[in-house]
Amino acid sequence: MFNEKRNQFPAEELVKYAGQHVAWSRDGTRILAGGEDLISAIAKLQGVGICPDEVVWSYVPAAAEESLLPSLQDVALESDGLRG
Repeated sequence: MFNEKRNQFPAEELVKYAGQHVAWSRDGTRILAGGEDLISAIAKLQGVGICPDEVVWSYVPAAAEESLLPSLQDVALESDGLRG
């Protein structure tokens, strides 16, 4: 369920976290905190009272890195059988 929901996350919201480590809700519907490094992301997460062990961590590539990875939209389309 996490991957399915994460792939539906709005790209315009994800762009706000470009180049950051992010903490996702376990269901993949929300980004709970982000930071340029894991230490700052963990501090932000703990600042709102969430344990770092209760989230899913990932990295959102910066614009220059995006060409190396498929976009979330492409991944969502492939998983729905609409592309390829």
